[in-house]
Amino acid sequence: MGRPAGSVSGAEHRRVLRAASGLTAQSPTPPPRRAAPLAAAALAAALFIGMDVTVKTLTGRFDALQLTFLRFASGSLFAVLLWAWFRTPMPPRASWPLHLLRSVLLLAALVAWFHSLKLLPLVQAVAVGYTAPIFISLLAMLVLGERPGRWIWAALLLGMLGCAVGLWPELSAQTDAGSAARVEGQLAALVSAVCYAGVVVLARHQAQRDALWTILLVQNLLPVAMLAGPVALTWQPMAWADLGPVLLIGLLATGGLMCITWAFTHVEASRAAPLEYTGLVWAAGLGWLLFGELPTAWSLGSAALIVAGALLLLRR
Repeated sequence: MGRPAGSVSGAEHRRVLRAASGLTAQSPTPPPRRAAPLAAAALAAALFIGMDVTVKTLTGRFDALQLTFLRFASGSLFAVLLWAWFRTPMPPRASWPLHLLRSVLLLAALVAWFHSLKLLPLVQAVAVGYTAPIFISLLAMLVLGERPGRWIWAALLLGMLGCAVGLWPELSAQTDAGSAARVEGQLAALVSAVCYAGVVVLARHQAQRDALWTILLVQNLLPVAMLAGPVALTWQPMAWADLGPVLLIGLLATGGLMCITWAFTHVEASRAAPLEYTGLVWAAGLGWLLFGELPTAWSLGSAALIVAGALLLLRR
């Protein structure tokens, strides 16, 4: 998503898979070695935005449902290879209902995210996707019993204010035919962020039971199986030229996962997490170069407020 993952999308993997890995900060690495993990975190942000860009290039030909299926099908190729290499155990029978629930939430999150990419400028969609950490904190309080702090409420206020700033120009421009579509896109990105929050909270619950590579395998294969029937009803024919972008989506998502996983095992989370927001720079630059999207003052202000709110969570 942003992002929201994530998408994921960038929203999907930035937060979902980091939580799913059950990673905890290890002892600090010596100062000279900290540059590499930080660079890896920044590279992960770029790779995830690259995945979003690739998806956005396909939104004119395929609907969100088919794009979601293609994303999981592509991701499954890499997930199967990684799982076959590491051979981590499959989940016990008792944990499959939670895996199924998480897959349903992940499907909803991605369909909403890809729909938002079709309707919004890239940087605006990514900015709204960055509200996911705020919703994750709120759901963790309700579901996992984590203790709330004053920074959570401040982060929520800034995040919601940022969304309001982004929506205001569209709500006030009633004569603009495109405003309704952009409002729909922002609401879709927000729904995606909320669904991803549910995915991450469930992943935190399961992280002590299942290995990262097992979770990655299951959360790709289950959605493919669940979507195979519905997507066949509305399937749009694909050209051979589409194969490259579809494979690239899976490759970028997997590469981003590997980079962020390595970063969070070699440096404190509080140091690496802010680098996720360098994705906004990539989103603004690539949106301008590839799609002719120029961020407005309203969208930049919205992004600044949302990111400020998410960064406040590091003070918990």
